[in-house]
Amino acid sequence: RFHLAAEVPAHPDTMAAFSLALPLCVPNNIDGPASFMPASHGISQALGSEMSLCSSRKTQRFASWSSESCHSVQSTSAGETESEGPTSSRCVGSIVGFVQSLSYTPEGTRQVQSALGQASEIERELLVKELHGNAVRAMRCPHANHVLQKCISTMPAESLQFMVDEITQDDLAKKIATHRYGGRIVQQLLAKCEAAQTRDLAEALLQDAVALCCHFFGSYAIQHLLEFGTADQQYRCLRIIEQNVGSIARSPSGVGVVGAAMQHTSSLDRIWLARAVVQDPKLLPHLAQARHGPGVVLQVMAALPERERTRACQSLAEAADELRTSRYGKKVLACLEEYRSGSAEAGGFCAMGC
Repeated sequence: RFHLAAEVPAHPDTMAAFSLALPLCVPNNIDGPASFMPASHGISQALGSEMSLCSSRKTQRFASWSSESCHSVQSTSAGETESEGPTSSRCVGSIVGFVQSLSYTPEGTRQVQSALGQASEIERELLVKELHGNAVRAMRCPHANHVLQKCISTMPAESLQFMVDEITQDDLAKKIATHRYGGRIVQQLLAKCEAAQTRDLAEALLQDAVALCCHFFGSYAIQHLLEFGTADQQYRCLRIIEQNVGSIARSPSGVGVVGAAMQHTSSLDRIWLARAVVQDPKLLPHLAQARHGPGVVLQVMAALPERERTRACQSLAEAADELRTSRYGKKVLACLEEYRSGSAEAGGFCAMGC
């Protein structure tokens, strides 16, 4: 054991001198009784002329640490900076074989995400392979789900197929879509992957579309399906919403789904959905008082033909007292009064203050 405590006090200035002297040290023998022979007089001044010895294990540890210090000092003194390539390789190499275990811890997930961001495409594929077969578990983890999101944002769509397959192979689409963290993965997969990749996932979501529309997290999966799905998927989803608009529009989460359907479908489909909404005279005033309802109400009004729009305005006017007591209902009522006074046209409904 080197008696560093006795020879060199633990002071920054002293340790700095010791580090600068390290490049001048040459180990004689690491395995046996050894000493570090100074190559110049400077090391004698820094550490003293004599050093005690201890076990080979302690000596090896010290030698390893001093070697790293020498490399650091030499690089710094020479003014060399490491390129991004070697840094990336070291970052990736440090987690190979540990991606899965690291992903489930607060610090580890950041380390894995950082490595994925710096890695090359080949290195990224190597790291993500460690998650294959455990994607569903990672989707439900508050830490590991961020690793999957990083994969989605940095990798090509074809490399994400393992996530889609694990969701669909055990009929877990509804459970994952309604999960606090898993729902994010479903949404991003729908947005990123090709239609052929997500066909089975979309079919599974459509089977439970009504329940998902009314679920706080699941409703976002349906909204993404309306935005990024194929024309056939959008049409089928819209028909489901139209046929069940009474229950969906009365759900706080379903209001956003109706709004997405009005936004991402054709003008003809919007008319049919708007007609389904106003068919129940009490449904439009109910929508007007929901958090995201004012915008949906104005979309519905703008989509309706003139005669049907007049009837819809009448149903809102009959509920004016109720709307005045609602924070959101007041906005719709103000827009309605502008329209009825002739200061706004039908096409301007969506741009009028809500």
